[in-house]
Amino acid sequence: MKILSWNCRGLSTPSAIPNLRNVAQGHHPDIIFLSETLSKTQKMESIRVMLKFDACLTIDVEGRSGGLSVMWKENTKCRVMNYSRHFINLIVSDGDKGDWRLTCYYGYPDRNRRRQAWDLLRELRDMSALPWCIIGDFNDLLSQEDKQGRNPHPNWLCEGFRNAVSDCDLTDIHLDGYPFTWIKSRGTPHVIEERLDRAFANTDWLMLYPEVRLRNLLTSHSDHSPIMLQTSVTNRNGNTYSFKFENIWLKEEDVGEVVEDGWNGDRELDITGRVSRCADRLQDWGRRKRMRFKQEVVECSEELERLRGRHDPDNSHRYKEVQEKHARLLVQEETYWRQRAKMHWLQ
Repeated sequence: MKILSWNCRGLSTPSAIPNLRNVAQGHHPDIIFLSETLSKTQKMESIRVMLKFDACLTIDVEGRSGGLSVMWKENTKCRVMNYSRHFINLIVSDGDKGDWRLTCYYGYPDRNRRRQAWDLLRELRDMSALPWCIIGDFNDLLSQEDKQGRNPHPNWLCEGFRNAVSDCDLTDIHLDGYPFTWIKSRGTPHVIEERLDRAFANTDWLMLYPEVRLRNLLTSHSDHSPIMLQTSVTNRNGNTYSFKFENIWLKEEDVGEVVEDGWNGDRELDITGRVSRCADRLQDWGRRKRMRFKQEVVECSEELERLRGRHDPDNSHRYKEVQEKHARLLVQEETYWRQRAKMHWLQ
């Protein structure tokens, strides 16, 4: 099972939903938790449909801040336990492992409410005796190692958070990849990075999933990185697709040449043979188009990962350039799929 958690910092900018789609298609989560959606139920329902998830619970934005949403697929067998503006409790049924609790959490962003956040963790502990995993943006640090940049984090805040975690019998799940999940002031001498997003689990849950992994992902939207919790290694079988003409291809300048080559390439073929040859040519041509586009996105992601921890002026400038290109490519892909959907609807 895979669980994606991301403080998306709103879903209204042009690059937000394309980035979310790209992460979902690339990593195939079974559950997606989004915080700071700045959105309401109607919009989140449309996103759920777009991502092909089966169920969704949304805590609407209030004013200009907040908003939570969790969506899941039917085969994960989730049911809602309770929720508030800062958490959503789900009961997950996982076959012979039985039921366990997943808490999707968003910590108070205001420092003067930290004690309230720690007390909330203790309240969450007492809500169920099931094996427990909690994931999200905690807006808190366990130690000075969770921060890089100016001004150390106050020790009393680290200690208070550690005490709350200890009181709840929670273990911090190791984060694979880049060690920080939030950044501020990239490209300036005042850059700050912190690990605000994480996952914890109690002893009972870790006994169910001893091979659990937590990965730090990357997008070109939001100052937070998505994190992906994977309970075990899974294999996915590839899908086989039959030929289907895409109306959006009609907007491509070279589609006529592809059809002409397919039709006239072998004059000894009958009409059925020519149609089949055209289909083969179009399918290969369309696949190359998609692969070139996907390859550009992958190359951008790989370069962003290489530059992620380099904050000198030259590398920061290059990071911004690649980040903008990554976002632009995903927006172009989103436009492609919208045009495709519209053309099929008009049929």
